[in-house]
Amino acid sequence: MEDNRFELFCSLTGSAAKSIARLKAARMDEFHLTAAHTQCLCLLLESMPAGLTQTELARRIGMDRAQVSRVLRALRERGYLPQSEASGYKHRYTLTEAGMAAARQVQAIVTQVHAYVSEGIPREDLLCFYRTFERIALRLESAVTLFGTPSSAATEKAR
Repeated sequence: MEDNRFELFCSLTGSAAKSIARLKAARMDEFHLTAAHTQCLCLLLESMPAGLTQTELARRIGMDRAQVSRVLRALRERGYLPQSEASGYKHRYTLTEAGMAAARQVQAIVTQVHAYVSEGIPREDLLCFYRTFERIALRLESAVTLFGTPSSAATEKAR
């Protein structure tokens, strides 16, 4: 029974991830932005006026700093970040007025989609879902360390 639930969980999360990716591709195309660009924009908007470093962005988004660096360069080329000589992993990045306007438009789309998919679900249920899902995600990360290598898998089987 538990095995079937985990398979259902994997199937549902995979399906949800694909739907989210299709939504992002369709709606963010009008801004000529990828999902990584929009995530950085929204996080930077939330962090204003202090901004975030590349390391902070990488940690929050779950991508490597080199990729974040490329995203920030592209955002700067679009005029969403100030033109500055300063850069690097410790530099605090903020948005220009154009960047804040674009991030607000992206957030409006996200809010609209979230309202649609959450319609009819009581707030308490949503909060419980997000807490539970966050805990599962953290436990899965820990499981990768525990069971994710061939030697650790063999060790667990031997127990």
